Amino acid sequence: MALQMAFAVILYFDRATEASVQALWDALAERGVSSVMATMGIRPHISLMGWEGLAPESLRHELADLAAHTAPLITRLSAVCTFPTDQGVVYLAPVVTTELVKLHETFHARLSSLGISSFDYYRPASWIPHCTVALNLPPEGVLVAMDICRKGRVFGPARLIEIALVEYLPVKEICVFPFGGMIHAKPH
Repeated sequence: MALQMAFAVILYFDRATEASVQALWDALAERGVSSVMATMGIRPHISLMGWEGLAPESLRHELADLAAHTAPLITRLSAVCTFPTDQGVVYLAPVVTTELVKLHETFHARLSSLGISSFDYYRPASWIPHCTVALNLPPEGVLVAMDICRKGRVFGPARLIEIALVEYLPVKEICVFPFGGMIHAKPH
């Protein structure tokens, strides 16, 4: 049986926030806690949607249009958290602003009108915005990762400045569009 490809639409941070999160990924790798995010080939991000199967080329126009009509989003990385699952995920939580929720809902409504549906946990009313810093950790690793994150220099103002379409795993950027009216697709 052939595996279906998985895709995600993600929001990228400004360069300063990105560098702070990458430094945290590197610290987790250096301490032997988790090197997954540091070596995955993805930039720090917040996922809006994930799905399997559907060829994503049809989304290029939607993403370009959405980016052209969306200003960069201002938020703040404010907490280190974990999901109550066995996957051992540690993440940074942004302040959930009205603008972030509106962008998420607008995006899902647009894609729903195209017949595209996301994994359940990314749908409106289920979505928890997050920036993953470690995953596949044993319970004791979750605690260590959370402590390292808590002491990190990553908490503070953050801007979400681009929207991207990626394939995973392995990670491959398909296109990236900056927010704020400038349409420059970065082909990959």
